[in-house]
Amino acid sequence: MTLKVGQRAPEFSLPSHTGKEINLRDFRGKNVVLAFFPLAWTPI
Repeated sequence: MTLKVGQRAPEFSLPSHTGKEINLRDFRGKNVVLAFFPLAWTPI
């Protein structure tokens, strides 16, 4: 999926490193940076 600058991201949820589910809607009205990185003990 490709988004244009200024276009809203679709709603989604992801598990955090603590096992808690994080929902995009929880950050509505705030700037969000989404970054993915492997945990130190996981294979890439």
